[in-house]
Amino acid sequence: MTQKQREALFDLLTLSLYADAHISLREEHLLESAFIAEGWDSKYPKSLFIDESFARAREMAEDEDSMFDYMTDRAQNFTTKAAQKEVLGVIQNILKSDGETPAENEFYSLLAQALPKTGK
Repeated sequence: MTQKQREALFDLLTLSLYADAHISLREEHLLESAFIAEGWDSKYPKSLFIDESFARAREMAEDEDSMFDYMTDRAQNFTTKAAQKEVLGVIQNILKSDGETPAENEFYSLLAQALPKTGK
């Protein structure tokens, strides 16, 4: 995964946490694990990027149209079917970690639309 894709994935992950307006400890733990697993290859500090990513996610989550536009913009970094499936898998694991809500299911559906090569 390229650094640009890592950043896009992290932005999508932080946005997914706002899908049901509740961030569980389990979701937070899985998010931290994803950040560690994907690594970081930038001179820009990872901790600063994460703080900014959460700020962007909070802002985008306030409006459904803004959220979808942001999601679509970040999803454009994943151009292959394999990369898009990986993104959906990671997001789905986090959303399911504390039980699924209708809002989380809607978020996942919108994300699948933004990643058209997955066929979902």
